[in-house]
Amino acid sequence: MLRRLSLPILTLLFAAIAPAATSLAKPATAASIKYECPDGYQVNAGLNLDFPHKGEKRAFIVFPPVGVKAPAPVWVPLTGTVESTNANLTAPRSGANALMAQRGFMVVGAVRNCSKQDPADYSQACNGPGKDGWNWMPWREGRAGGPAGEVWKNDAGPDVSFLEAAVKCVGTKWPLDSRRLYVGGISSGGTLTNRSLTFASDFWAGGMPISGEWYVSKDDGTALSFEDARKAVIDAPTKIHQGRVGPYPLHSTLGPMIVISVWGGEKDMWNCGPPIGLCSDYRPTTQAGSNYFSSMKNVVHLACSAIHGHMWPQVNTQAFNLWALTTLASYPKGSTPKDFHLTPPPEGYSCKLGPFTDHYPMPAAP
Repeated sequence: MLRRLSLPILTLLFAAIAPAATSLAKPATAASIKYECPDGYQVNAGLNLDFPHKGEKRAFIVFPPVGVKAPAPVWVPLTGTVESTNANLTAPRSGANALMAQRGFMVVGAVRNCSKQDPADYSQACNGPGKDGWNWMPWREGRAGGPAGEVWKNDAGPDVSFLEAAVKCVGTKWPLDSRRLYVGGISSGGTLTNRSLTFASDFWAGGMPISGEWYVSKDDGTALSFEDARKAVIDAPTKIHQGRVGPYPLHSTLGPMIVISVWGGEKDMWNCGPPIGLCSDYRPTTQAGSNYFSSMKNVVHLACSAIHGHMWPQVNTQAFNLWALTTLASYPKGSTPKDFHLTPPPEGYSCKLGPFTDHYPMPAAP
């Protein structure tokens, strides 16, 4: 069982590990991130509306860290398809991520564009195929398989940049630790996390994709059917698979980061309903993501398995959240992988360094 860590202990942890970090490859630092808001925009605690970004009006919610005067680590949690931003931030079964502000984190809850700035929205407006070259709602997190998606092969898109812009604006009012900026989410939010980490490893210090898609593709980047994508990973469970979630081709190097990939076990699947039926299986997609991140020399990757299915981790939820965020924060931007120390997760979770090895029979070592 995870021992409960008090806010002073977390503050000491952050302060103690910061001086030991060394730069590896273009790390984000306090000097390299310019905190700024759009002209005339004033950010405040609570709900921020009409945030202008790339021709759209966006919204996000700010929960400032409690009792922290030093620059705070940042946590940007992302909901999935059928739950609202408010649920992700306040409902226990959906993560209640706003509680991490009481643990010393600046929490920034982004509202999905399909929700039209309403953090309480969980309507069908955010459930279905994407448009304008995107594969799926509610986040613009993976390019569509046809010609319309070609424009997003090497363009991260407006949601990836919105998350960064929101954090930069928040940093104009509250001191943020630029070496501890983390993003994470469930389902489509986990997929956007994968997209953010593969496109913007210079900005984020890491993140936690929970049951996120990889949209496994052929080696030339063309789309595979659902069943063909599953088979591609079954046939080659250790391969670095191209995917429509990230740039094509996948970058050969990433900036230094820490990534915690979470799989919800045998029931971690998504049914799109009729006429499609089962449309996502997060066994192959978490395997593919873990293979890629683990192959990066500057990335510490943790593969975590549980049995909660396709939702925010349900067993010891707040203990898991605290362990995960403390683990992320223990590895600020620019740290050296060999110096990372893995602490045991709370009961109900199995976590290891490197890629998943419990999804498929692994090929024998040569």
